[in-house]
Amino acid sequence: MNAFLRMLQQFRNSFQRFSGTQKLVALTAAALVIASVAYLVYFINQVEYVSLFGRLAESDTAAVAEALKKNKISYRLSDTGTVMVPRDQLYDVRLSLATEGIPRGGGAGFELFDQQKLGSTEFVQKINYQRALQGELARTISQINEVMESRVHLALPEESLFLEDRKPPSAAVVLKLAPGSRLNQRQVQGIVHLVANAVKGLDEDHITILSTDGQVIYKKSSQESSLQVTGSQLELKNQVEENLRQKIQSMLESVIGSNRVIARVTADLDFSQIRTEQDTFDPDATTIRSQQRSVENTEGAEPSPKGNPDVPINIESKLMETPAKDKEQKKFNRQRETVNYEINRVSRKTVNAPGTIKKLSVAVIVDGPYESKAEGGKDKLVFTPRTADEMKGLEDLVKKAVGFDEGRNDQVTVSNVPFASEMAAVEEPGWLTRILRGIKSYQKYLWNVGIIILVFLLVVRPLLRRLKQLARETELLPPGREAAPGLPGGEGGLPEFPLERLEIPVDSLPRLRERALALIKQDPNRARDVLRAWLREM
Repeated sequence: MNAFLRMLQQFRNSFQRFSGTQKLVALTAAALVIASVAYLVYFINQVEYVSLFGRLAESDTAAVAEALKKNKISYRLSDTGTVMVPRDQLYDVRLSLATEGIPRGGGAGFELFDQQKLGSTEFVQKINYQRALQGELARTISQINEVMESRVHLALPEESLFLEDRKPPSAAVVLKLAPGSRLNQRQVQGIVHLVANAVKGLDEDHITILSTDGQVIYKKSSQESSLQVTGSQLELKNQVEENLRQKIQSMLESVIGSNRVIARVTADLDFSQIRTEQDTFDPDATTIRSQQRSVENTEGAEPSPKGNPDVPINIESKLMETPAKDKEQKKFNRQRETVNYEINRVSRKTVNAPGTIKKLSVAVIVDGPYESKAEGGKDKLVFTPRTADEMKGLEDLVKKAVGFDEGRNDQVTVSNVPFASEMAAVEEPGWLTRILRGIKSYQKYLWNVGIIILVFLLVVRPLLRRLKQLARETELLPPGREAAPGLPGGEGGLPEFPLERLEIPVDSLPRLRERALALIKQDPNRARDVLRAWLREM
């Protein structure tokens, strides 16, 4: 502490020796240095704000701002109305707002039923249910990246006991898309399926989707159905071609090198749906389906006519019988069998799924190899064509990768030509790149350390040197600015007198010179400082 106070005292004494102009320049320089350092520290350590939520409705933005004020969290509003919070608090703020159900997005949802009022009528319950369903659908649709905001309008007719009086429900969806964004056919169809499956009894024919600029995005009709099928077919064709291209590209790049292969595939797909039904009968292969057998045996004489046909009534209650001595014994045997056979029958129903490959056309271009040759004192890469065996091997690999079929008249062409420009291979980031990334991550702290080092080297260190020099000079100089320092007295030393009043006899000059030379040899450093002080006083 004493050393610091002494240093301040020395600095004040040195500052008092400056002229008025020197004092002004020193104070101005010190003020500029302090202001620059303060600005750099403020600029580097200022809080970085990032977007809390993107693409919020105005009502949700107001709710978020109100919640942040309530929780005393610092935030800013950008020119586009986006709420921004400090980067280090981003995820904590999101979790805190999520517990409060903010932002709601798309209006109220089923939270309408969290607080039920006593005495609500059935009509109010139905209206709240419709509002909640509309809000939940709007929230779900707004989760799509291309959609900034959405609204859903449902028309839910009252249910009737009679079928002829029932009316189907309908829905209308209004979308506000992000600037420059567009929904593809699959996303539109997904929204249609979502709404149709969320509302009971809603058919896709009764759903309409339009954008905020009045453009109809979806409306079911026979013509649009055919266009949707065409779009799906084109998308499937592109997927097949891209899949085959990636197979070729990844395989050959592993052999030849990265960015040295160009592959293109054209697939001709058959989108016709064929249904085949075939029944085949085999008369030689029969199977007994059912069998029935009946056997009848009879033994004895056949009965003969009895009685007198002329007598209407048999008085004695007996029929007149004739002697049975002429009766003959007879036997009767009958057998019946029925067998039903089932003919072998094979029934086939075949449905060929659309999208089968009818023909493939593949074109592949491979680069290199190159040989280094000296031309004009410099090494130059010269293209060397690959051998026929190499090209044949590459062509066979391509055929195996795409499933080449001669029956479909597939075509595969592999060419070896030099590329127009040298394509540098993509390498993994080296140690230098990783170090630079680490520096970028901690650049704020590194800037602070750098500023401290610069202030120490450019301000503090020169000031300390100057103060040490002033302290050394103060020790050598006598009290008073107008006093001239003399050589130290004491034993054999000279007494210290002001330079103006110092009168030296002429006869004592040789003796003083000898004593001065002796003192200089004894302590040259101190003598040097004394001479410097004399020169400054002059």
